[in-house]
Amino acid sequence: MKQGALRSAVIAIALLVALSGCDRKPRLVPAGADSLAVAQDSLSILTRTAQQQWESGQAEQAASITARVLRDRLASETSADWADRARLLLDSLGVGAEVQGRERAAIVNLFSRSETEGGSWPYFVWNEQEGARVQALEGRGMRLIDAALRGFVSSEARDSSQLAVLWGRRGPAGQQPLLLTWRHARGGRWDLAQTLGPDSLGGTGSGQFDDLELVTKTFKATPWFDECATCPHVFHERRFRWGPQGYMRVDDRTVPSPYATFTTFVAALVEGDRETAERWVADPSLVEFARRYEWHDSSLGRWRPAPGTEASAPEMIFFRGRSDAFRVTFQPRGAGWVLLGFEATTRSVE
Repeated sequence: MKQGALRSAVIAIALLVALSGCDRKPRLVPAGADSLAVAQDSLSILTRTAQQQWESGQAEQAASITARVLRDRLASETSADWADRARLLLDSLGVGAEVQGRERAAIVNLFSRSETEGGSWPYFVWNEQEGARVQALEGRGMRLIDAALRGFVSSEARDSSQLAVLWGRRGPAGQQPLLLTWRHARGGRWDLAQTLGPDSLGGTGSGQFDDLELVTKTFKATPWFDECATCPHVFHERRFRWGPQGYMRVDDRTVPSPYATFTTFVAALVEGDRETAERWVADPSLVEFARRYEWHDSSLGRWRPAPGTEASAPEMIFFRGRSDAFRVTFQPRGAGWVLLGFEATTRSVE
């Protein structure tokens, strides 16, 4: 009995082994699973390296690695808005950034959150038929104000694609706008095509893109006047249209304000242009009245608005030279302002 049972058990085990050996059923493994894991590991290593370099003060190297991480992360995104995704990703990494863009294209201006006076490093991340790409841009150390794209088809860069970025750089009186444009070139790169500096854009101020136009609002030093950083200014609005040869200026106008009216009136008196001076007063007799106070004599000193004066105020106090002070009132006329009257006053408000 025992020997028979033993033989039966051996036969059963042999049959199980044979059946197991004959099982040819394929085991399905996702294609590229190993390579995907390696890619994810490499991306994690790059991310940690970037964070460590930001923390150790190696900002330039950290920015370069962060841009690569951003490209690889965005390449796997299903969302069409890369600018929003870039903001979220950079915020999760603790990296300071200014971001502009649309669809599958984003300009990121990277900087260290711990170094408020440090530099910045701009990069452009965009989509091509072959996948996501990244390129460093000119504009280091500046502020990213706005950006515009044209010629992207189905969220992809083509040979006709163009990129425009409005930067802000430090100037003596404040931020100065700087426009740079690029054209998409063969090999999947962007070539610098146009540069417009503060002289072309108007001086100190800012701007924004409006479809195929750039509108800037800027100011320069006003003749015969001293202006502090917080003082009123005469602003000019310039409009540029984006054409085949780049941005061309199509309009330039002074932004109406009581302050702009007063500075124009004084300049006309100094230059002896009575006809122009009369256009900026409610009553032509005010031109002769101003001459009695010798407003036409620039040797008596430069003008400046009293502290706290706003450019749009209908009543202002102006100082001239070391002792003169005048209270000036204005009234609207059409789309602008004219001088309604004035009187000598004291400097008790200074």
